[in-house]
Amino acid sequence: MSQSLIQALVNRFNQEGILYCHWKSNIDLAKTLEGELDIDLLVAHHSLAHATDILMQLGFKPAIPRSGSNPPGIFHYYGYDPNQNDLVHLHMFTRVITGESFLKSHLFPFEEMLLKHTYSIDGLVVTSKETELVLFVLRMFVKYGSFLDAARLLRGDKKVREETLWLKEGSDMKKVITLLEEYCPVVDNEIFIDCLNAILDKTSYPVKWKLSYQIRRRLRAYRKYSFWGWLFGHIQLFIRMLIKKVRKQKGSKILLAGGTIIAIVGADATGKSTLVSETSRWLRRNFVLNTVHAGKPPSTLLTAPINFLLALYRPLIHRIRPVRKLEEDSSSHVRVVRDERKTPNSLIYAIRAVGLAWDRRALLGKVRRASANGEIIVCDRYPTSAIGMMDSPRLMDDPTRKGLVAPIHNWLSRVERNLYRQIPPPDIVLRLKVSLETAKMRNAARETVDDEIYLQIRHHQANAWFMSGTRSIQDIDTDLPLTETLLAVKQAIWYSL
Repeated sequence: MSQSLIQALVNRFNQEGILYCHWKSNIDLAKTLEGELDIDLLVAHHSLAHATDILMQLGFKPAIPRSGSNPPGIFHYYGYDPNQNDLVHLHMFTRVITGESFLKSHLFPFEEMLLKHTYSIDGLVVTSKETELVLFVLRMFVKYGSFLDAARLLRGDKKVREETLWLKEGSDMKKVITLLEEYCPVVDNEIFIDCLNAILDKTSYPVKWKLSYQIRRRLRAYRKYSFWGWLFGHIQLFIRMLIKKVRKQKGSKILLAGGTIIAIVGADATGKSTLVSETSRWLRRNFVLNTVHAGKPPSTLLTAPINFLLALYRPLIHRIRPVRKLEEDSSSHVRVVRDERKTPNSLIYAIRAVGLAWDRRALLGKVRRASANGEIIVCDRYPTSAIGMMDSPRLMDDPTRKGLVAPIHNWLSRVERNLYRQIPPPDIVLRLKVSLETAKMRNAARETVDDEIYLQIRHHQANAWFMSGTRSIQDIDTDLPLTETLLAVKQAIWYSL
């Protein structure tokens, strides 16, 4: 197996002389190196440009929070690691911005201290335990004074104590005090030791809060916010958390390159639903993402009454799916559409087709606006403007047709085509390919079994999907096992984002 993405990054940083260190949660460094936890690197200012260049070469992509401020000096990068089959989240800092978890409330002058006193673990440069202990105790007691952090710290009190003990046992306490006096003289040695013992001795929260008050007073010169700025920041934070919960969003970042519409298209029984679900689950953990079904768009205010009446009308008509034998030429599906248009209820069919086009245009217009604001949208199916193709215009003009209905039908046909022309193209399309034999086997195992001739027609249509303006169209072989297919899908999406 090739080296992991983190190992590749560490090797490049070391080889090219980047001045950096890993400066938080070194007790869990093994998990960090394996990609299970986020990696936090402090990079010297003069190394920032070179470090960023290396990240780009390794396929990392910059991201920012969707809402709220992104503190200067903190950068978010995501990279795809095929070995882990998952994303790696890198926090890159040029300043020591820490304190309260949700607001990053303090800016400490500790860059020199952290970068100067280091050692190496499996090639990764980490700050010394003495420097980490100084910073860890101070930021913990800033957090103990935050009502949002307090609840989390009480639940994780055991873990905080274990990390403190691990740091203390590996530290020279005389060196710890020396570093404190040199880089943070506003905090007395005595109160620092009291804070350290309060964690190790399982002191009650009221005592910790009292010590936190004293620490925060001494560190007020390093605060990023005034009282009113701090209060306003918490109000904004509460609103963002509420919106995120209402929208059921997990991730909070958007890629700096912008939002993306990802369409997964393919015939029936190619695994679209599974791949849409897995892709959404994979990206939603980190990014603002939504999923839509472009094949079955929700009704709009205009089409809801029409769709309701059609739902009542449909059981009265015995509709048979096309059974024409699929021919070799690509126009066979167009003749199927023409034959269906000549059925007795063709006007009803035309009204339904126009209503579907209207709903698709409305849905995908919203999708485009969401992507313009940074969201990633995963679409199950996507229409084209080619008549008779899957999820595309269904109606055709026939100037030779006679009767009272003919002009109405031809007008509806033009309206439908115009609506499809207004649908913006997706950015990335994964065109799922599967052998017809495999598709038939999967179809037979489904709860709702499609007619094989109908399945064959859909299979032919999906293979020819195309839409001008699409940035990337990639074919995915879904005859492969699911794990291999998912790996191919993730790689195709990540390198096209």
